[in-house]
Formats: sequence, structure tokens, C-alpha cells
Amino acid sequence: MRIRQALMLTTLLTLTGSGLAQPLVEGVPNDPGKIPGLELFVEHSKLIMPYARTETGHAFLDAVESLPNQLRRYLWVDRRFTVAYTEAEYAKLDEKQASRLNFRPVTELAYYMAISERPLMDVMPLDLVVMGTEMESSGGLAGKKVLLYNPRVITQGRLLASLGADVTIVHNQQRVAALYSEAGDVGKVDGHGDCPSGTLRLVRSDWPAEGAEPVGESYDLIIISDWVSRGLSLTTAQPPRWVTPGKSLHPLPCEPDTFIESMSAALAPGGRFICYAYGPIQPRIPSHTLPYSDVMLPIPAEAIEKAGLEIVTLDADDTLFLQGASIATGFDEPMVRTEDEMPSMTTAYTILVKPEADHAEE
Repeated sequence: MRIRQALMLTTLLTLTGSGLAQPLVEGVPNDPGKIPGLELFVEHSKLIMPYARTETGHAFLDAVESLPNQLRRYLWVDRRFTVAYTEAEYAKLDEKQASRLNFRPVTELAYYMAISERPLMDVMPLDLVVMGTEMESSGGLAGKKVLLYNPRVITQGRLLASLGADVTIVHNQQRVAALYSEAGDVGKVDGHGDCPSGTLRLVRSDWPAEGAEPVGESYDLIIISDWVSRGLSLTTAQPPRWVTPGKSLHPLPCEPDTFIESMSAALAPGGRFICYAYGPIQPRIPSHTLPYSDVMLPIPAEAIEKAGLEIVTLDADDTLFLQGASIATGFDEPMVRTEDEMPSMTTAYTILVKPEADHAEE
């Protein structure tokens, strides 16, 4: 609960303009007595550590201790930090858009976690996709090319880069573009511990939509976490009241078959893809539906095979690990619902692999 309370305090300080919310000046460490900072993020990583299943997963969480904590930036943000703009971007907004924003400092936790994002939960898909490969061992990500598809913060990419990976984040989010707009946010990332340095780059693009800026190819890993699922990416007959009817929360930028064909084209031979999704379990009320409870992959098996990918596992369950880590870090989901003893959360993950060239010719 301490981390959750700290996040609420950080949000309040960042977005209300409290006198305590001082900018983090380069060269001056964050004062945890005034604004909760990375020390709480480190605590968070240690609480999740028992749920990591590979050496790489443990290294990913351990690398939190190497994250830089000397940051400085102001942004124009809305009250809930759902959008953000740099000063240059703000100057181009119309009066109606600009009137909803305030010029506020960004704290350490807001930089790494926004308000309530959970980047360290990505140890779950990371563990699963490297398991059984050379990448699961210590140093296994050194020199590997990794593509992260639409993470909500940069944190996962920086952690992977500190393990020696060359990481590309492709996204289409205004907040990400503004929050990580300074030169030091990308480029070379110093290695954590004995790991070599890696690199991190951001590409703002609707890839793989037609005409979108490309992201490159020959990736060893592609990771999609909590962004693509049937509930998030497809339209539903009964959306919740805060979702516009006929629209999905995170629509695919192209048809499902084109989407998976593009993922296949971006992978190196032997490269691996994982899509990991989670959400609350569907309530037992016929008139009340939660579309994002449908965490299955929105791409049929036939399209996957047509794209030249092999299915390692399709829509497998990982609820116990995700939910255990979630509860350990202070979120309020019970392990089971009292009314029917069903888990309060649900997860599904799919792992695909692009065959090696000689295998594909057989």
C-alpha cells in the first residue's frame, strides 16, 4: 500500500502545483523527504522479484537500481496526466485545447510510471518469451534487438537497454512523445552491473499501418504488453459507458492479418513474439460488460500461420503470476472473488516464433 499511496502523493504534487513539487535539477538528487522517488520504485521491484522466472527476469528487475534519478523537465499536462505537451507543442494548440492544461514539473515516479502504469509487470512477458532460449540466462540479451510495441512509459525499454539490448519503442501516444522528448532520454544506455551498454530509440508511428514510418527489421524479440487483445482492440456491441460506441480502446492500426504479417516481417529468423494481456474478470452481471476482460489475441491462428509464424502457445493463462505480483505491490485485487471464488483478474499470452531459414525451407 505504501507504493500506491506514494503514487497518489506524487500525482498530487506533480499536477496541482504544490509548493513541495520542486523540479529535479540536473546533478541534484531527488529529496525523498519531499517527493517520493526511485527508492520506492526499487522497493516495488524487490516485491515483484519472487515472481520472476528466469535470470533475465531477475536482471530486468534488479536493473531498476541503475535508473537515473536526476531529471528535470516541465510539461503542459491535464489534471490526470493522460496527455502531455512540450512548450513548443503547446504553442500550436487551439484555445480550447490549451485551456485544459497546466504547466507542471514532472517527478521521478511520474517519469517512470506516469500516474498508475505498471512497467515492471512486463517481467511477466519477458520471462515467458525468453524461457527455454539462450536469452533466459544472465547476459542473454546483450546485443539482441528488441521491439516494444506501444508501452505507455519508456521504463521497460531503458531497463532492457541496460542489460545490453538494442531497444526500439514504437508508439503513437502524445504523452510518450512529450514526456521523453529530451536528448538524454534515448541513445546509449549504460549497462547495469556487468552488462554491456545498450541503446534505446523512440519511433512515433502508427506502424504497421500503411504509409507509417517503418521500425526496421531483424528483431530477436517483439513484446506487446497490455495493449493488444480482443477486448482492447476490437469493437464491442456493449462498450462501457466511458467508451464511444463503435470504437475500441486501442484499435489495431490495420487489419489483423496485415498486423501479424508486419510483425513477422520485422522478426529475424528465429525471432520470438509475445502478446501479453490482462484485465479484470468479467462480472457476473448480464447487463454489465467489461470488453477488456476479453484478453485473447485478436488474430486467428490461420492468419498467424499464413504470416509464416509458428505458434509456441496460443492464449495461455498466466493469472497466478500476474495477480500475485500485482497484490504484492499494493494493488487491491483479491486473489479470488468472494461471490464465486473465481480469480479477480484474467490474463492470456501468445508466443510465436519465426522459423530459421533452413527450417522454413523444409
